[in-house]
Amino acid sequence: MYPLPPLLIYGILYIFISDPIKLWAYYTQGDYWYKEYILTDVQECGTEYEDSCTRLYFKDPKTNKIHDFRWYDDKSTIMNNKNDYVYIVGEASLFGYIVRDLER
Repeated sequence: MYPLPPLLIYGILYIFISDPIKLWAYYTQGDYWYKEYILTDVQECGTEYEDSCTRLYFKDPKTNKIHDFRWYDDKSTIMNNKNDYVYIVGEASLFGYIVRDLER
């Protein structure tokens, strides 16, 4: 009889704390988004990364904030699109935004 109350308390706390978080994650994960940026600079990643790696720098036309990330696809065509408008297409996740595609 003694171990039953702690197990009940644990079960109730699990239901009221864990389940809402799981439901929120399930319904917010996988939302697609896209935004228009200006591709300002394209650079090589360096020797510590693979040869196909390119570091891309984008400027938000509305806020003038600079964003950058590594990209491993389509290196030759991206180099030619410097200072062009680019749509970044991605997916919202629990840890931020995941970039899936660049549309020129």
